[in-house]
Amino acid sequence: MTQEIQSEDQLITRAQEALSQCNWVIGECAAEWTERYSRGRTDADFGALIGLSGDQVYQRRRVWECFADVSGDYPNLKWSHFYVAVNWDDAAKCLQWANEIEATVAEMKAWRRAQHGEDLKEPSEELPPFSVAPEYLSIDQNSLQRVEEVDEGREPAMAGAGASSGRAETVSSAPREAGQGEYAPFGKGARGEVAGEDQQERSDPEAADLYKRAAAAIERVTTVLSPELLDQFSEIPLDIQQRFLKAVNTLQSRTGGLS
Repeated sequence: MTQEIQSEDQLITRAQEALSQCNWVIGECAAEWTERYSRGRTDADFGALIGLSGDQVYQRRRVWECFADVSGDYPNLKWSHFYVAVNWDDAAKCLQWANEIEATVAEMKAWRRAQHGEDLKEPSEELPPFSVAPEYLSIDQNSLQRVEEVDEGREPAMAGAGASSGRAETVSSAPREAGQGEYAPFGKGARGEVAGEDQQERSDPEAADLYKRAAAAIERVTTVLSPELLDQFSEIPLDIQQRFLKAVNTLQSRTGGLS
């Protein structure tokens, strides 16, 4: 995250060099260009200067404006985690959970649905973070991906410069009409608040961290244990059944006194 003021040519060059390397850098350059040099021009104009569509620039700029200041708090996440969470009012909670257990994008989305009481057997009714065409538009042939690849967390991570999260990544983008809708960045309040921050500060940091990690692990298991999977329990090898039941009983006995 550069502090010094860069010229328009420098921003364009830096964004061009980040193509197929780092979406964070492209978003940063687009945001600074919009603020300092756009003079009424749009994301489509900046995209024409660096070789992307206006839709692709818009997405990267929005993710940067919403999450750049906190992305370093989630070193285990990729750019696409922030991409899918850009419209979530509980984004902070979901990103924190995913970061703690290094969850994929698909796992994070499933966990959020479970937290909202949704039936994971049913298709998700959540709209994509941006208007989506049948296929994502790619930067080049090497980065062409289907929408499902992003949902399943199979997006490629490439070594590159400038990502505050330490993980450079290229993800194909979804189309949006350039110049339509709000250009103002998402308010920081849209990310939501991480629950219990004040209480955590007052408690033993080591104990709180261990309980937090344990809770994340248990939540991940309960998300995976769908009704279909439980129906198959009797079909798995007996030794695995016994090991699983022993683990469940041990957890119950250890936590029985908690309230």
